[in-house]
Amino acid sequence: MADQAIKTALERHISRARAKDILIELVKVPSPQTDLFEAEPLLKKFIEIAVEPRLRAMGVKDIGYDEMGNLIASFGANRSGRSLMLITNAMNQPQNTMKNAYAGDVIDARPHGLPGEAVLGKGASEQKGHMASVLHAIESVIAAGLPINGRLVFLCCTSGETGRHDAIRSVVEGQGVKAEMALLGGTSLTVNLGNRGRIDVFIKVHGAPSHSSKPDAGCNAITGAIEVIRRLTERVKPARVHPQLGRATLAINHIRSQPDSTHTIQDRCDITVDRRLLPGDDPDAAFDEIRKIAMEVDGMKDPASGKPWRVEVKLGPFMYPSLITEDSPIVKALATASQAMLGMTPPTYYSPSAFDQGYLNHVGIPCTNYGAGEQEFAHTDLDMASVDRVTDGAKVVAYMIATTLG
Repeated sequence: MADQAIKTALERHISRARAKDILIELVKVPSPQTDLFEAEPLLKKFIEIAVEPRLRAMGVKDIGYDEMGNLIASFGANRSGRSLMLITNAMNQPQNTMKNAYAGDVIDARPHGLPGEAVLGKGASEQKGHMASVLHAIESVIAAGLPINGRLVFLCCTSGETGRHDAIRSVVEGQGVKAEMALLGGTSLTVNLGNRGRIDVFIKVHGAPSHSSKPDAGCNAITGAIEVIRRLTERVKPARVHPQLGRATLAINHIRSQPDSTHTIQDRCDITVDRRLLPGDDPDAAFDEIRKIAMEVDGMKDPASGKPWRVEVKLGPFMYPSLITEDSPIVKALATASQAMLGMTPPTYYSPSAFDQGYLNHVGIPCTNYGAGEQEFAHTDLDMASVDRVTDGAKVVAYMIATTLG
C-alpha cells in the first residue's frame, strides 16, 4: 500500500476526541508506586481492568503475563520477519499533594506552554500520555484494516518509577520476548538519543542509642554518617565528560536516621548514593570506589563517646547508560513516520534520566524514547499530558506500525 494511502486510512480512525477519552480513562485508574514496588496489587489491577480489556476489544487475543505481572501481548501474522516492541508502564508517582490525581480533569494547556487542552492526573506526563497514544495507535491500525505481516509486541510493565530494569529483564530474559526494535515513552514528541546510567549504593552507619542529654553514653550514627558523606563528596570526583551527556556525578539523595524518637542519640543512619555513569563506565569499579571510601569509617570512633561505628555498604539497582545515533533503525522509523503524519522530523535530545532504553540497547534491541509526555510537569501537582501531543503521538506510532510491519 502506498504511503499516502496508509496516511489517509489512519487519519479516518485517529481522532483527538478518542485520544482524550483514552487518556482520561487511564488516569482515573490509580496505579501508584508504593513500598511494594512492582508487587503492588494496584498495578496488576490497573493492567487487568484498564489495559487488557481494551486490547481484547481491538481484537488482540494473544495476551499473557509473566511472573512479575507484566502484560505481554502479540499481534500480527508474523510472516515477514519484521517485529516492533511498544513498551508502556503502569507505575506512576503516588498522589502526594495532588488533590485531583485521579479525576482526569481537562484544562486549558496554553497558560502552561502546551497546545490546546491537557488532561491532569498522576502519571499523565510520564506513563499514561504515552500509553494512550500507543493504545489509540494500535486500535487505529486494526480498525483501518491495514495488514500486519510482521509481529507487533505490546508490553505493559509493572515498573515505571523504581529505577531498575527488573520488569523489562523479566520479559526479555525470563520470557524470551524480543523484537527488531523497541519504543518507550518520551517527552514532547522528541527523540532521546542517550542518557547516563546509574547505580544506587545503600550505606548503613550503626551506632548505639542513648538519651541525647548523655551523648557520651551512646554512639551517634548521624555523626558517623556525616563523616561518610564528607569523604565521598570530597573524594569521588569522576573525571570523564561526554560531549552530549555531560559529566558522571555523585549525589547523596536520601538520608534517614533511627529510632524515630525525641531526644535520642541515633543508633542507625541510612544513606543512599546516586552515582551516574557514562557509556563505557564500569559499574563495579564505581561501586568499589564508594565502598572503599565509606568503609574507612567502619571502626572509627564517635568523638562524643569514643565508641566505634559499624558501616555496611550494599550495591542497589543498576541502570545501563544509553547512546544511539540518528542512523539507528528505531530513530529512522520515527523520523519517517513523523514526517509523513506531522510534516516534521522530530527533534532529538539527550536525557538526564535513566530508564529501560539502556538495558534494551545493551541486549541488542535498538530502542529510544518518543511520545507524549511533559517532563517539566512530572512529579508535580500539575502532572499533565497535552491532548494534541497524545493525538500526534498516536499518528506517528500508527504509521510506524503500518509501514514497519505491513
